Amino acid sequence: MASVRCVDAGMGYSSSNGFTVPGTGATNIPEQANYIRNLIEGADLVMSHILHFYHLAALDYINTDSSMLSGVAPWGNGKDNTSDMVSNPTADVLVGHYVQALNIRRKAHEFAAHMSGKQPCQPCFTPGGVTNAVITTTLTGNLMTLLGDNTSLAASNSGTNIRSFIKYVYIPDVKTVAAAFSSQLLYTGTETDAGSGCARYLAYGSFPDSSGVPYLSSGFLDATAANTANWGLSAFNPSLITESVKYSKYDDSCEGLHPSAGSTQPSPNKSGAYSWLKAPRYAGHSAEVGPLARVLVNAWSAVKGNTGTQHWLTAVVNFLGSVGLNTNHIPALRSVLGRHAARAIECDVIADKMVDWINALQTTSATGETYRHREIPRTGSGYGLTEAPRGALGHWITIEGKKIANYQCVVPTTWNARPRDVNGEVGPIEKALEGIKLDGTTESASARVKVGRIVRSFDPCIACAVHIVYPDKNKVVKFELPTLPSK
Repeated sequence: MASVRCVDAGMGYSSSNGFTVPGTGATNIPEQANYIRNLIEGADLVMSHILHFYHLAALDYINTDSSMLSGVAPWGNGKDNTSDMVSNPTADVLVGHYVQALNIRRKAHEFAAHMSGKQPCQPCFTPGGVTNAVITTTLTGNLMTLLGDNTSLAASNSGTNIRSFIKYVYIPDVKTVAAAFSSQLLYTGTETDAGSGCARYLAYGSFPDSSGVPYLSSGFLDATAANTANWGLSAFNPSLITESVKYSKYDDSCEGLHPSAGSTQPSPNKSGAYSWLKAPRYAGHSAEVGPLARVLVNAWSAVKGNTGTQHWLTAVVNFLGSVGLNTNHIPALRSVLGRHAARAIECDVIADKMVDWINALQTTSATGETYRHREIPRTGSGYGLTEAPRGALGHWITIEGKKIANYQCVVPTTWNARPRDVNGEVGPIEKALEGIKLDGTTESASARVKVGRIVRSFDPCIACAVHIVYPDKNKVVKFELPTLPSK
């Protein structure tokens, strides 16, 4: 989505704060195209959050020894089972939901594929809109059936429609895990194993409405202060993004550049460098991106009086209330469990909003207009922003002679897994691991699981962040992890 919005802007379509503006003008994308984009992006977010909890992170919390289960697990004995993991009878229930979640992910892909053609790589996105309209029977039939309308929400339908699974399976399972591990993995204001990270949160926003106003708002929240009265919330300003390469394997000429003027010149043998990731900074500091950042930015915006994000605060308060907490416990979400809770909250809120987008799409589908043509300009520039499931994603383009002269991306994992910057400040994941006390040797199961829980709560994707290609040779690349530089 960031890439198509980026090219939209570079080609001269109306853009505001990284979002292409829908409307009836020659430089707007059609409203129907905007709703289709939202629905596809929403389905991908819902699918990804379910994938992360059940199929990437759940085994950090469930004892998977086959002797502890009743034969429903689709795997053999787990390698790293620890004494604090959830065991039977709860383990059997969670493993059953692990299997059930595979089918719900398929339904989310099917939902989006009715509009995109296929998932997860969508061929329908194009500068100026999307390639196809959605017929009314698909809207009222396939899409609403898969998603679940308000009359079909029930625990008995959790295997039938996506929203019932979120409300009656996914959210209760997150609460089950939270109850079992809250003493370890919720932030308490002291140095614990909670994996709190840098406590600065950045959101670009996404899901623009018919006026271009995002349903997920943007902002920057500095929550480093112990007293929430001193938390600072400010409007997002894309000009404050820079990338440091002091400890990255790129030439020093790339240091401190804004992505619009970014340069990516590899320096694989650079002294002191320990990462192929650059170190993006916002206003000179590291910032966490992702579901926790989005939920905290939007909920705290409502705390400060923004009625436009009240639905996010309501969702957070409802979740906290259901586990015996209240708004005073919002700071506790700066943690491993907070990231899992934020995904569940966001998954529920976005899935509910998708019903509104389907209904809105019905009112615009009669025109059939999903694309407006523009010629590729001889020169142009622009940027596109979105909130990928993992976090804030931005693309920047420069066009010269009708060709791409420069194209730069700053992806979510680059924000979260970044190395130290030119000032020695660590990134969110490194910060979350600081102070962790390992039991026994670093090769113990408890040590591996402890570190894994923290890192996986960020849902990093190094493959998305780093690509090394040798187009002129068949070369196997060997990766070694050097010793990190001392403070």
